[in-house]
Amino acid sequence: MQSTKTILSLHFSAESDCENIVETLENQLLEIDKPLRKRIISCAIELLQNNTIHNHSNGIDISVAEIDNRIKLNTTRKLDEKSAIFLNNKIQEINNISTDNLKELFKKNLSAENLTQGTGNGLILCQLKSDTAIETKFSGETFEINLTFNR
Repeated sequence: MQSTKTILSLHFSAESDCENIVETLENQLLEIDKPLRKRIISCAIELLQNNTIHNHSNGIDISVAEIDNRIKLNTTRKLDEKSAIFLNNKIQEINNISTDNLKELFKKNLSAENLTQGTGNGLILCQLKSDTAIETKFSGETFEINLTFNR
């Protein structure tokens, strides 16, 4: 039987002031060992920033739960179908690249000039910091991203 414990649940509206987000996350995730907590916070910030930049008119929900000694970071946002398909395809591309190649792509993206969109490094970073592939789910207008971390 699966054991689930919610550790954190936050909502950020499109108008939210995210000034104290790191402090808020840090304080609410204190029960998680510091190295893992830092990885989770880094990914949460990347996903929040991604939503703020590319989906600025909609808020985002962020939750962290412990499920059978694994930590699951979940983000949920409202997203139109075209954007959901684009984001899902981008994530699947990242999931299909080896860790070594992702590290190289990350470095290459840092030095890229004249980008019409973001580098995708936020999602690459999330893939590198999590312990499994990035999971996505799209239903209606709701798009979820799930990251799993071993405890």
